[in-house]
Amino acid sequence: MSNATTSTTVPQPDLYSCTRAALAVQLCGQGHKTCHARTLFTFLYRDAATPLPLSISTYVKQHWRAQLPTLAKVTRSAHDGTAKLLLRLADSAWVETVIICEKQRLTLCVSTQVGCAQRCSFCQTGRMGLQRNLSAGEIVAQFLLARRWLAQNLNSLQAFTVARAISNIVFMGMGEPLDNLTALSDSIAIFTDPFGLALAQRRLAVSTVGNPLALRHLLTTYPALPIALSVHAAEPSLRSRLVPANRKWPLHETLQVLRHYPRAKLLIQYTLLAGINDSTQAALQLAQLLHDIPAKINLIVYNPIKDSSFAPSTLAMVKNFQDTLFQQGQRAMIRFSKGNDINAACGQLWTSESLTTAAPSRRN
Repeated sequence: MSNATTSTTVPQPDLYSCTRAALAVQLCGQGHKTCHARTLFTFLYRDAATPLPLSISTYVKQHWRAQLPTLAKVTRSAHDGTAKLLLRLADSAWVETVIICEKQRLTLCVSTQVGCAQRCSFCQTGRMGLQRNLSAGEIVAQFLLARRWLAQNLNSLQAFTVARAISNIVFMGMGEPLDNLTALSDSIAIFTDPFGLALAQRRLAVSTVGNPLALRHLLTTYPALPIALSVHAAEPSLRSRLVPANRKWPLHETLQVLRHYPRAKLLIQYTLLAGINDSTQAALQLAQLLHDIPAKINLIVYNPIKDSSFAPSTLAMVKNFQDTLFQQGQRAMIRFSKGNDINAACGQLWTSESLTTAAPSRRN
């Protein structure tokens, strides 16, 4: 019997997953100053040209891993400027993030998971099932890679936007953000850190189907964080059919949490499906559900996905739905999705079909 022992190499932690507060604890534990965490954050996210103190640079190289995913492919819409970025992660998993051009701003739609466990019936991502959660660093990396790509390609977007940088982040890509609460919270801390990416909290929005307990935890830390709640039906049995998570987390429980955080800006997302949830009665049910909750309702015209039995509502039905909400005193706007010609719109993100077409990393 051999007496030899087998050593196990512990992987280095990801520097991009570390909040400034956590980083300060690590550095102080090694005899460095708290201010060095600020210096390192500025180097990572604001000004990489500023040299780090040699002691900090040496410590980071020895104890941390700072490697971004590979930008494998960029698909662009000729209609509205939308750019879909396919990223290859360190374990060869794939995830998509989307740059959305609006007249006055650029919004980045980030993913929080590879796939999604919620399996909403009209969503392509849900068909993948959940493969794994993303780390906070992999969430933040989507912003860093999108920013790098924009620096090289911004002029090609001039016909679609006057914005020169990403101004808004929406957690509306692949996955259910509240199912990955720790990484979500840490990424928000990095996005909003004044020494990090320095985005105002109001410039972020978290999209979710519910989960009252996780939502309460999130809003306790970020009470003014905009929340985009995916409703899609006010009647419980129909919502459970469209959003199976409703069986576990009934909609009224999620709304009860939101009533306790009036500072949170609430956006209701409602995808209109022909003959399913687009009737006048469905609009009245939605208005009644929200009668005591200040919210803005986004009416989303369904974006068709492969092999789906659903169809988008007609424009006339969408307008009737909106008018009914108006008559009930609700604020409602029709949102026409961008990027649906490249499968980058709501409910269309899907990486499996991209695997055979993804090219090696190159300058895009």
